[in-house]
This record gives sequence, structure tokens and C-alpha cells, in this order.
Amino acid sequence: MGRSIMARIKRMSAGGIVLLATALSMVVCILLSGGIYVIWRVADPQASLWSMFEGLSAAAAFSVAVGGGLMVLAQLTEAVDSRSLTIFNDIFERMVSEENIAARRWIYQNLPDNPELGLASLSDEGREHVKLVLNSFDHLGFLIQQDWVSSEAEEAIIQWVSPFVSKVWLKLGPYVEHELANRPEEPDYYAAACHLAKRCIAYRKRLLRRDPTVTWRQDAL
Repeated sequence: MGRSIMARIKRMSAGGIVLLATALSMVVCILLSGGIYVIWRVADPQASLWSMFEGLSAAAAFSVAVGGGLMVLAQLTEAVDSRSLTIFNDIFERMVSEENIAARRWIYQNLPDNPELGLASLSDEGREHVKLVLNSFDHLGFLIQQDWVSSEAEEAIIQWVSPFVSKVWLKLGPYVEHELANRPEEPDYYAAACHLAKRCIAYRKRLLRRDPTVTWRQDAL
């Protein structure tokens, strides 16, 4: 309910938000004024009229504060969304770059399933591909861990990257686990990338209602 209301507010123009804030202030003022008047008449009809006016003034001030708070909330939400969009665009450019796509394709097609054999025979080109993809995942995973994007934007990002992150992690995951086992002094080795992979795999499981499976093809796009 709350998200739905905020989504509608975010789609409104600046003038629309001002009108909404004004209308909300007037409604709150009328309701509070009516309440104060009823209480004054019922509780003590002989009380000073000026006391009631003081109450009405306080109600009007509170109503203006409510309307102003709505405008501030709308501005803060817009600022957060703008920051999330900037981060999203940066992630998009990085993940869909020709270099990154080529690196993921190389991993799909050439990286052996066995980490020990794969590391022993890994060429300089292959090592660069693996490090590029891991660093990209680590960067995105770190942003998500730090809550630098809104929850709505985070969910949208996970939804978007989960197909290829889950797919490539079937190849890279065992390599990261192998390195962790041999690097006891580095327990945080690509920890953010692991966090991202777990989030994406969990999302795919919820979406598909089963463990995600992959069919490796040599002639696919």
C-alpha cells in the first residue's frame, strides 16, 4: 500500500505535488479544526473563545507542516531514485560491454569444471576473462551490500542480472571456493561477488520454483 502511494507520488509533476500537499494541508486543518470545535463545545462551552482560536492556529500550523513534509518526502524519494538510476546505468554499461560479454562467453565455453585442472592450464587470456567477470560481480555485490540503491532498484537489478550471473557462477563458483580453501588468510576473497551470486540464484529458484539448470551451447548468441 505504502509503496503504491509513493509510486504514484513519484509519477506526479512538481505542480501536482504542490496541489496535493496544499489539499492535504487543508483537509488536515479542517479535520483538526472541527475536532477542536467539537471538543470545545462539549467539554466546556463557557471556555474562552480565544483559547479555541489558539487551538485552531496550532491546527493550521500542524497542517502546513504535514503538507511541507509531504513535499520534502517527495524530493528525497526523487533524489534516491536519481542516485539508483545512476548506479543502474553504470552497472548496465559495465555488464553489457563487449569486453564483459566476451569474457562471460569465454568462461561458458572454455573454463573447465574442475578448478585444479582449470587453474593449472589457464592461459593469460583466460585469467583476464575470469578476473574481469569476478571484479564486475564483486563491484555490483558490494553496492548491494552497502544499501546504496533503494530496495525497489535492488530488486530490479537482481531480476535483470540473475540469468547470466547464475549461469556463469556455475563455472566460477567452484573456482572461488577452491581459492577460499587455499587462502585462509583471505576469508573475504570475492565475498561481495559470492553475495551477489547467492541473491541471484535464490531469485531464480523463486522464479522457476526449482533449481536453475543450464544448457551449454557453442553456437548461441
